[in-house]
Amino acid sequence: MPNDILRPRAAGDRRRFLSHTGALGAAALGVHAPAILAQSKAPLRIGVLNSFSKVFAALAQANLNGMNLYFDQIGGTIAGRKIEIVREDDEINPQVGLQKLKKLVESDRVDIVAGVQASNVAMAIVDYLRQSQQFFLCSGAGIAALSYVNVPNFFRCSTSGWQGHSVMGEWNHDNFSKEALLIASDFAGGRDTLAEFKNGFVKKGGKVIKEIYPPLGNNDFSTYLADIRSVNPPGVFAFFAGSDAVRFVKQYSEYGLRGKIKLSSSGFMVESDVLPSQGRDALGILSSLHYADTLDNPENKKFVAEYRARFKEYPSVYSEYGYVAARCIHDMLTRIDGNTQDREKMRAAMLATQFNAPRGPFRFNTATQNPVHNVYIREVAELDGRVANKVIATVRDVREPATKPT
Repeated sequence: MPNDILRPRAAGDRRRFLSHTGALGAAALGVHAPAILAQSKAPLRIGVLNSFSKVFAALAQANLNGMNLYFDQIGGTIAGRKIEIVREDDEINPQVGLQKLKKLVESDRVDIVAGVQASNVAMAIVDYLRQSQQFFLCSGAGIAALSYVNVPNFFRCSTSGWQGHSVMGEWNHDNFSKEALLIASDFAGGRDTLAEFKNGFVKKGGKVIKEIYPPLGNNDFSTYLADIRSVNPPGVFAFFAGSDAVRFVKQYSEYGLRGKIKLSSSGFMVESDVLPSQGRDALGILSSLHYADTLDNPENKKFVAEYRARFKEYPSVYSEYGYVAARCIHDMLTRIDGNTQDREKMRAAMLATQFNAPRGPFRFNTATQNPVHNVYIREVAELDGRVANKVIATVRDVREPATKPT
C-alpha cells in the first residue's frame, strides 16, 4: 500500500550520495550507468495536495481513498518504481495551498503532484506551476477557468464544471422550469457554478430571478430559505458541497420548501458522500454529473464492489476522481517506462491516455487538457432500500469549448 510519508531530508541526501558513489564505481569499472536507469529505480514520489480539513475534509479523503485503492490493485509500483505518497493539507486557503505546493516540489522533491479540490486554491497555484514547470494532475477543482490557463504540464482528470452545469442549464430550461432562483456558496467554485449554469439556461431563453451567495461553511440557512419562500420561484438551482450540502438540503426540507418549490442542483450537492446524511430529505432532487455510483458498466461495478469492500461505504465522485487520477498516472508512466525527468514525453503520454473509467469512456481534450466524458442527469430516489442517484438521461462525450466561453 502506498504510504502517506514524509522522508527526512537527510535520508534524501543519503540516497543521492549513494546514487552518486554508485555511478562513480560503475564508471571506474568501465560500465556506463544511464541516468534514467538510476532514476527509474528510485521511488515514485507523488505529492497529494488537498483540503484534508474544514468543510471539504471528507471530499479530500475520498479522493485519496480512490487513489490508494487503484495503486494497491497494481501492486504499489509503476514501471518498477515503488509508489510513495506525500500528503499535504491546503486548508482551503490559497496562500497555504501555494506554500504547501512549494514544499512538495522544492523540499520533498516529488515527481508529480495531484489533487486540489478547492477552486480558489487551484487558481492560486497556476503561476507557480507555470514558472516551476512541475507536472500537476488536478483531481478535484471544477472551476472552468482552469481549462484555459495554458500551462503545458497542467492536466485535469476530474471535470470542468462547465461541462455538467451548462448541460444542466439547458436541460433545466427544456424539462424543469423556464425561470429559476440560483443559490451557491460564496467562493470561486460556487460563483463559477452559477455562471456555468446560466451559460446554458439563459442562452436557451431562461430567466434568472435572483442569485444568492451564503458564505462557505455556513451553519444556518434560515435567512436565505426565507428569501426563497418570499420570492416563491418556479424552480431553484443550487450548489453546495460537503457539510454545507447536508445542512442546506435538510434545512430546505425542514423549512417546508421540499415538494413546494422544485429543487435542482449541481451533482456534487447530492453525491454519495452526503446522501447518507441527507437521507429522504434529498428525494426528488435533480442534478447533473459525470458520475453516479449506480452506473451500469463493468468498470463501475468493479470499482463500487472493491471500494465498498475496502472502505465500508459507497464511493462518491471524489473517490472516482482519485481512482481515475491514479489510472492516468499509471498509464502515462507505463508508456514512458517511468521516466519523470522528460516533461515533454510525460505531456505527450498523458494526452494519449484514454480508457473506460467507472464514469464511462474517458479521454483528454487536447485543446484544454481536460476530460471528455459523459454527463448524466440524475434523480435522487430510493433504490433497493438505499437513497441514491438514478440516471434518467445521458449526454455523451461532453467537452468544453477550445476557447473560454463568454
